[in-house]
Amino acid sequence: MAGSRRHKTSAPRTTERKRRDLSRNKLIAVAIELIDERDADAITMRVLADALGVTPMALYNHFSSKRDLLAAVADYIVSAAEFDGQHADWRDQVRHCFDTLRSLCLRHPGLPALLEIDGAVPASAFAPMEVTLRALREAGLDELNSVRTYYLLIGFTLSQAAYQTRGPIAALEPSEQVRAERIAGRGYTATERLELPPTWDFDASFAFGISLIVNGVEATVTRRVMGSASPAVRKV
Repeated sequence: MAGSRRHKTSAPRTTERKRRDLSRNKLIAVAIELIDERDADAITMRVLADALGVTPMALYNHFSSKRDLLAAVADYIVSAAEFDGQHADWRDQVRHCFDTLRSLCLRHPGLPALLEIDGAVPASAFAPMEVTLRALREAGLDELNSVRTYYLLIGFTLSQAAYQTRGPIAALEPSEQVRAERIAGRGYTATERLELPPTWDFDASFAFGISLIVNGVEATVTRRVMGSASPAVRKV
């Protein structure tokens, strides 16, 4: 009986020890693992507590709510990244910023969805915007088009990282559709002639996309400068 009583009290003692050992950073680290494995919507205080081997109430010593927890997780991930590469050339600054963001999203696939949750977006999430806007204004782009370009860059980066993490969608792979003769006779001749490499180089694809956007910025600025330098022609 005595042995039985000791067995009954071991679980509460273990839980109490885990509760004492629980730190804010440990809680965040486990939350990040769960969010990357699943997604932010699937994480509850109960799920996180079970993963840590403690009661849900133990978590409220560190966070007031799930939203408070998610905001801390997002801030922890984003604050660890250095988006400002301190490059003298604005093109290199832009490339460094979004290379960094992409790498962050590939390491933490749950981050993009996390940043879409109302109330969970930390101030640190605006670091890429600050770096980009400064670089684009230095390039000579006006404020409105700088913001437009930022959102173009952020959308491209997040979608490309998500596509790489998830993997190709078979139904949208043209080579598969051509082999299955599902698009035959529809006049999609360019698509039917397409020969894709056996493996997709996501790094090269991303670099190409960023270069297209950067080159577009340069062309826009050049046209504006040349246009303003041209003498006005007025009819008398």
